Amino acid sequence: MRRALLLLLRRLLLPLLLFAAFVSVCVLTYMRLEHLPWIDALFWVILPHAIDYQRVHNATKIFALFVFVGVFAFQIWFAERILLSFFGHQGREVWKSMMNEFNLEKMRDHFIICGYGQVGRTVVEHLTRARIPFVLIETNEGLYRQILQENMVVLQGDAKRHSVLQAAGIERARGICIVIDNDADNLYITITAKSLNPKLSIITRAGQERYAEAMRASGASQVIIPEYEGGRMAGRMIEEYAASPSELT
Repeated sequence: MRRALLLLLRRLLLPLLLFAAFVSVCVLTYMRLEHLPWIDALFWVILPHAIDYQRVHNATKIFALFVFVGVFAFQIWFAERILLSFFGHQGREVWKSMMNEFNLEKMRDHFIICGYGQVGRTVVEHLTRARIPFVLIETNEGLYRQILQENMVVLQGDAKRHSVLQAAGIERARGICIVIDNDADNLYITITAKSLNPKLSIITRAGQERYAEAMRASGASQVIIPEYEGGRMAGRMIEEYAASPSELT
């Protein structure tokens, strides 16, 4: 909500400053033309129908028309700025971010996905098809914006930080899947996640067996080594073909 208000204020800043200057000039002009107190002159600017046109000078009448047109032009400008804030590209992005924050706060019994590389994308596609709720944590701002446009619940930040994991609702989560392409980071996140929620199911990725052992010792429920799993799958396929040589012809 704060981002939406800041965007709206930023778009309205120039019109507000110019409108304040316009009103000041109009008040001073009315005061000089009709020798009015400033409060009465301001009242004429805001409510031109309050002017008794039979008792004022012709110059005041002409100036009142100018004031009316000016105020109307500012009203159109304000409306354009407000509509642009709500329905423009940047405005739509802000509202998507607000809905993302709202959905994040509602998350319960969900999974936290750390990393949106090739493995992370595959995990997300599977969870989406299975309709399993998840929160994605991504550090890259450009990728974060892309994910936001795809209406996925996403949090921008470094998953190694306690505050980011807490913002992702780790205390309320059912599990976490850590698939960053860095063994040291994955080990650190495993340790941090376990300390924040000891009951959490932790699935993490490792590139080397020595890191896999450290992750298991740190509380990981499952450790996946993609190269190892890929090798095992290829081996099983070879066994199947070797058992049925006729299928190769």
